[in-house]
Amino acid sequence: MMDEFAQQVHDTALDVVNSIHTCIPGEIYDFDPTTVTASVLPKMLFKKPDGTAIAYPVISGVPVVIPQSAGQGATIAYPIRKGDGCLLLVAEQSLDYWMYGQATDTDLKFDLSNAVCIPGLFAKANTALAKACASNAIVISAPAVILDGNVTINGNTKVNGDFSTAGGTVRLN
Repeated sequence: MMDEFAQQVHDTALDVVNSIHTCIPGEIYDFDPTTVTASVLPKMLFKKPDGTAIAYPVISGVPVVIPQSAGQGATIAYPIRKGDGCLLLVAEQSLDYWMYGQATDTDLKFDLSNAVCIPGLFAKANTALAKACASNAIVISAPAVILDGNVTINGNTKVNGDFSTAGGTVRLN
């Protein structure tokens, strides 16, 4: 009798722990830069009690982490597109107070509707990462890079290609 009770307590605790979401790899389904929120498809399968697995639904209204500080005066922004990988971190409580400044009666602990998205999680590396590791350097690989603000360079500068200034373009090759 005691063994059955202990097994039941164990099984119940295991069910509870298995229903807690913590973090899940995801894929951006849609991104809105005006609200800094995304719709994200979790890229794992949910296992039902009968053992069958189903895909998670798309989660909408997910806040996206964008590196910024100094009261949002310093930001590193990059394009976020459908199909980009991300990591979904599931909050311990509802995000309503943080997002809207007011508490709600929502009591969804570790619920997928309270996830935060960190873009940049990919299953495979690209050539920029390999180049950065091989050269022990920061590599920015993009069709264009825009710097707003003053730029200070301490050290040598190497330019391969044209160099444009307010006065015109200088060919350096």
